[in-house]
Amino acid sequence: MNVKIAMNAVVAKLITDDRELKLAVSDLLSYNVAGAEHSQSFQTGGWSGRSTLFSYGTSTFPAGLVSMVYTWLKQKGYNPQLIRKPAPEPLGKPEPIVNEFGKSEAYDYQYEAVRQLIRHRAIIAQVATGGGKSNIASIAVGWIKRPTLFLTTRKVLMHQMKRTFQKSLKWRARNGEPEMAGVKVGVMGDSEFNPRKHINVGMVQTIMAKLTSDDPKVVAQMKAILAMFEFVILEEAHESSGGGYYEIMGNCTNAHYRLALTATPFMREDEEANMRLMACSGPIAIHITEKMLIDRGVLARPEFKFITPPQSQKVRRNSDWQRSYNYGIVNNEARNGIIIAESTRAARNSLSVMILVQRQEHGNNLEAQLKEAGVRARFIFGKSEQDERDEALASLMSGELQVLIGSTILDVGVDVPAVGMVILAGGGKAEVALRQRIGRGLRKKPAGMPNVAYIIDFMDAINKHLVGHAAQRRQIIESTPGFAENILPSGRDFSFTYKLK
Repeated sequence: MNVKIAMNAVVAKLITDDRELKLAVSDLLSYNVAGAEHSQSFQTGGWSGRSTLFSYGTSTFPAGLVSMVYTWLKQKGYNPQLIRKPAPEPLGKPEPIVNEFGKSEAYDYQYEAVRQLIRHRAIIAQVATGGGKSNIASIAVGWIKRPTLFLTTRKVLMHQMKRTFQKSLKWRARNGEPEMAGVKVGVMGDSEFNPRKHINVGMVQTIMAKLTSDDPKVVAQMKAILAMFEFVILEEAHESSGGGYYEIMGNCTNAHYRLALTATPFMREDEEANMRLMACSGPIAIHITEKMLIDRGVLARPEFKFITPPQSQKVRRNSDWQRSYNYGIVNNEARNGIIIAESTRAARNSLSVMILVQRQEHGNNLEAQLKEAGVRARFIFGKSEQDERDEALASLMSGELQVLIGSTILDVGVDVPAVGMVILAGGGKAEVALRQRIGRGLRKKPAGMPNVAYIIDFMDAINKHLVGHAAQRRQIIESTPGFAENILPSGRDFSFTYKLK
């Protein structure tokens, strides 16, 4: 049986009067609503706890889910037919060189990601941390060469990509694209609102503030700007489950090309987040793993050492989370002593060290102890200015700093190949954050330096919260090809290449 699906850049419509088919597609596009079990309607049996992205009354659903519906229809014996206008042709040179790095076989997957984007129009590119998502974005911008919006929730990433795009524009202007000379990157975020014709970077928070303004003129202006973009890039796209991303993408009515870039697209326990991500940007079209990048030498080979520290006498098995974290991690003298000893030893082996914490108090404690031990150390945290962050990273790269301690400010937008050791001092269990933090040490090392990264984590004991979180972190590493085979056996130490000074 033939079934037609009409679609534009935002919405798709299932053209059928078959009630059973519409119900089946509605079920296909349904998901468990997080927290539904706490609602009265669920508890009284009036609601199943599920919702759907299919509108039964209009037979419509987000265009990003067409691939899922199309595949399902084929499996059920239908003959689905897509009705849509051709996408605007890319205006740039195919497979453009957009910066001084040029092209190489080891990084050919970056061009393949853009080929898949042009073929399918809307895709998720799942690229492991360190795989060059910003370079993929630059290649896509140069190849498609249509009005573009780079969208993120983090001002660090927004500013980083502004610099990346601006640098690429200057390089392209000097190398065969003179029309790019003088083109400036537009900014919509961090107290700046200056959209431009060609390339823009924007923050979800800023754009949503205008879309939800009480002033109809402000709303209309923002919608008109969003309708201008023909290509939208979602960086750290796992965050697109939030209503802001979803609302913005719904207003990008002419964005026929949509590229979601992320290392971890789907959350294990959040069906709604997963469905909304695909609704915004389509299915995964390319998956670049950590193992592939390590085998190619794009990433450093990691060595993971898990240490079981002595636990504070102030923590018991059933202590609450706040007390456990305070005394089991932040103010655990024995655990912090191990961090200081490992950092000092690494520095003596000519390795730059990055220590990642979650609380400011913890960072302050470690900074003071390292300085007391004669180590050149510095702590930056969430309230640090962008310039201060960049200065600290440059100091670590140059060797002026031996140890840089950072909070979540270092989770994204950091590319310091010289980092030789990462110490995961802050605990926690979030997979996205864990992969990002490990990635801080996996950047390919400079010439003359072994392409190895030393990673330390802790198997915190006794308290049920700390034990559970440590087990989850280890399970993530053990289940990741490229990581699992590089976990040191208990009792074995790192094989430092450099001799002690």
